[in-house]
Amino acid sequence: AAEASAESGVQEAAMRWSMRFLEERMQKARRKASARVRAELVADEAAEASAERSLRPSFWDWLRGTVTGSEVSQLWRQGPGASVAEPPAGIARAETFFGRCKCATGLANITLWPDENRSASMTVAPGEVRWVRWGVPVKSLRWMCDGMKFYKETIVNLREDQWCSAQAEQGDIYDSVGPIGSCHNKTSGYIHINTWDPTSHASSIPFTSGTEGYACFKIPAMLRTQTGALLAFAEARRPTCSDFAPTEVVLKRSTDGGNSWGHLQLLVDPEKGGKPATGLCGKPPVIGNIAPVQLRPDAKNHPGRILVPYTRNNFKAWLIYSDDDGVTWEGDRELENMTVTDPGRAYADAKPDCDRGMVYFGYHLDFVDFLSPFSLARWVRDLCLEARDPYHNPTWASKLTGPWQWLGLGPPGSLELANGRLIVPAYHSYIRGLEGNGSFPISQLYNNFALGHAMVSDDGGDTWRLHDRWAQGDGTNENQMVELPDGTVLANARALATGSPQWRTQARSTDGGETFSAPTFTPIPQPFNGCQGSTLVDDDGMVYVSGPDPTPSTSLAQAVANRFHCDTNLTGRDRVSIWRSPDGGKSFPQQTLVDNGLSAQTSLQRHGRRLLLLYEQADPDPLFTVQSELVHQTVENLQVLLPTRFVYREVPM
Repeated sequence: AAEASAESGVQEAAMRWSMRFLEERMQKARRKASARVRAELVADEAAEASAERSLRPSFWDWLRGTVTGSEVSQLWRQGPGASVAEPPAGIARAETFFGRCKCATGLANITLWPDENRSASMTVAPGEVRWVRWGVPVKSLRWMCDGMKFYKETIVNLREDQWCSAQAEQGDIYDSVGPIGSCHNKTSGYIHINTWDPTSHASSIPFTSGTEGYACFKIPAMLRTQTGALLAFAEARRPTCSDFAPTEVVLKRSTDGGNSWGHLQLLVDPEKGGKPATGLCGKPPVIGNIAPVQLRPDAKNHPGRILVPYTRNNFKAWLIYSDDDGVTWEGDRELENMTVTDPGRAYADAKPDCDRGMVYFGYHLDFVDFLSPFSLARWVRDLCLEARDPYHNPTWASKLTGPWQWLGLGPPGSLELANGRLIVPAYHSYIRGLEGNGSFPISQLYNNFALGHAMVSDDGGDTWRLHDRWAQGDGTNENQMVELPDGTVLANARALATGSPQWRTQARSTDGGETFSAPTFTPIPQPFNGCQGSTLVDDDGMVYVSGPDPTPSTSLAQAVANRFHCDTNLTGRDRVSIWRSPDGGKSFPQQTLVDNGLSAQTSLQRHGRRLLLLYEQADPDPLFTVQSELVHQTVENLQVLLPTRFVYREVPM
């Protein structure tokens, strides 16, 4: 009793310290961010008043004949320079820059030009990206949003061999308080600029968020077909990137080794077929979680067919296929009885418990406010104490039973064994996750508190069986499988990594996927709450795993976690890397860093002695507002990473 009382006292003292610490640091960060925003606005006002920054000729210029009447109008609207709409091949991100338009301007287009050379300008409109290589060194880019009377300037120090991309974006980018409060809740434009280095390896950009009618592209999956074509798949979401937004699966096809990509295709048309897609729990339809595989040319049934299992609303499994190398798709159908549902209801009528939240596990916290010292400190404390290591907490682990509430397949791929058996890696969990509505949804973290299973077919995908006899172990989430030279099936998986050890997990099957061992941790790091990775094996038995190698956190929230003396790492998703194992996944001593910036979910294929990688890449948050600066100081990159683009590139084996 004395020990328990002392421990309780230590925890209370740590909680009091955490709240004082967060209050003081948040106030300091708020003052600093407010000063930065005010200084930027003062600079804008000065630029607007400056004759140097104004592109509008005076009446006296026109009277003296310095400019003609037609030139007056042309100064406001010059045609685009030598820019292109399609991203070039053979480039890698160098630097990122943002610039904010004046209040309520930049809604139609933004024009930019190098240094003083306005004749080399290019104009970009919302929903597109323009690319240009001027071929000369450029110190600064000058740019003007439509509706502004002055230009702004961004120092870029562009080399002559570098490319530049520009994207016009929009949002509520002004604060609600102080001298700029009058622009809050008004949409304003901003410029998003990247510079790009040439590469010695093949690389390209098949998808860019905010283009082609979609707010974002997430969850990459890639397949190299037997003809050498590449299929790049993505979940496409609009009008936001939320997990609850309407979601479709799209793909692009490349026939030149990933240097260029064909037009965007819709994999599944949710309005066609005998059973159009509908949503669940009052939400719109969500089609995703694909796990493609191509049957071998000598397969007994359907040789060369490409199968794409996927989920609808993360509750039921479906399948679509292509018999012409991914050019067209057909046969969309539901795979019945691939979800464990309430036995008291017919499978066709089964639905999840839409309102089940964290109270299901006996935990009474569904949301956290990152800007509330008490809310944030309590959540971090619970990660270190009450909600620590759920798979080995008897109260939490006992709830991993009953009808499934969430179903995931892959991603990013399925497996055909040497004997022709097909295995679709899968996972399931017991809460769906509630929508955040402005707060961070804790329950969405714990729909990753999941167990593994598989779908198996021995006739080329015509019929399927559910194999859910996996031991609990350290848990399984999104996963991909490979067949090792000795016939063992190795599953490498995303871990919960939420108050639990932040390493990927692995399970093995020695009976062709009928049963799997209890998942155990393997020494490949995971960011907080884990991340989709990809697994591949070559002809020599070398195993490759791709995923983030997160940078240590220096956030205010991490300081609180350290105060509670727990090993929770509140890290975000960055530094995509590839690990190699020469011993069948027992160890991974070799690592190659692929992207040093924000980068996340991945999909691997191979061609000869080259690895082919498709992954999510994100640019930093522009941090225009005081609130966004505060959130960044508090949790850094802990929030769900929203990809700016998908990158395809080759990596030597």
